[in-house]
Amino acid sequence: MKRRSVLILTGLTAALMLTACGSDNSETTETEAAAVTEAETEAEEGLEAITPSDYLVENASDYITVGDLEGLEVTQYTYEITDETVQEEIEYELDLYSEETTVDRAAESGDVIYLTLISTVEGSDESYSEDTYFYLGDEEYGEAFDDALIGASAADVLEFNITFSEDAAEELLIDETWAGETVNFEAYIDSVCEISAPEYDDDFVAENTDYSTTEEYEEALRAQLEEEYEEYSYADVLEALITAALDECEISEIPDDLYESCYEENVESYAFFLDTTDEEEMLEELEMTQEEFDAEVEDLAARRLLISYICEANDIEVTEEDYVAYVEEYAEYYGYESAADFEADMLRSYLVWSLYESQATEILYNSADITTESYDEMVLTDEEAEFLDEEELDEEELDEEELDEETEEELTEEDDTANEDETE
Repeated sequence: MKRRSVLILTGLTAALMLTACGSDNSETTETEAAAVTEAETEAEEGLEAITPSDYLVENASDYITVGDLEGLEVTQYTYEITDETVQEEIEYELDLYSEETTVDRAAESGDVIYLTLISTVEGSDESYSEDTYFYLGDEEYGEAFDDALIGASAADVLEFNITFSEDAAEELLIDETWAGETVNFEAYIDSVCEISAPEYDDDFVAENTDYSTTEEYEEALRAQLEEEYEEYSYADVLEALITAALDECEISEIPDDLYESCYEENVESYAFFLDTTDEEEMLEELEMTQEEFDAEVEDLAARRLLISYICEANDIEVTEEDYVAYVEEYAEYYGYESAADFEADMLRSYLVWSLYESQATEILYNSADITTESYDEMVLTDEEAEFLDEEELDEEELDEEELDEETEEELTEEDDTANEDETE
């Protein structure tokens, strides 16, 4: 699933747009004919034969009524790549080359500490134990938690408790059930490691990249980030277009075979990273009800009804050669030894639908009414604005309460001083 999550819609679309444009040409050159022959050979050797159109819902208009999809109004957010953005990426790369050395001393901020952590919410009979690690200073569980571990050495056993605020789960990487609760911790320290990061200079760049100087590297890195964020921006607006298009639709019925295929794909997708095919275990791991799972399946089925409708209405065709070229390209990009291995991990149905969706959303994009806006200046929804207003109001009230308390204390001190003077 980690690989699958990387293949967000934009990554798929960016590559497929070239394929889609090429498929419109009626004339076939000798080079193109050779490429087709090669693709067919690859399919015979690595991928089973496929007819992509078999995946589309036939006569989709029997199941979905679609409104006007011309001029859908959406916002496309743009991202500015600042010096800070580049520096953060450099620090991330340096972390990849960092080395950990086990040390025989007390843990300090900046170290990584390995431990077995047992947590129990106060008042509960259930405890949770895990072998884990923390980078001291990152404050994943908060400053107080890191402070409790700083000073610990290998083989130490620590016991401490922390009371988390009501909104702690939104700010920290804690279990949601800990918010607003006091949690008792037992920490069995396994080891303390010091992290040594390489020095970022021309020598490091020359040794570990395709560039000779930090200046060259940073220039190339900035260009790479700009390209990546453009893809993110494009992915976001395509998703917004799908949502806007679905808002213009009314679904009368979801065909049984479509629902079943979407259900199966959803199960296989979760099974990929949960390491279980048992649906009850899966739902428990996901903390999801059956109704919520079914709703996901229905959303996916509705999406594919829409894609089928758009492809049918616009005579969109995906050939076996298109599919083979697509899978081969991404298999190589993600470092797979073969297209078949890539297809097995990603699921054939997912890949076919992604290919069709890239072409359908291109049609929506080309006719959409798109407003471009900087991500930093994005407009909040009414609900978000109301939430922030309430937070500001709460802070103001808190400030007023603190001010009132301070004023009351000052007046009390003045009264006490006056009384003392009168007594004297």
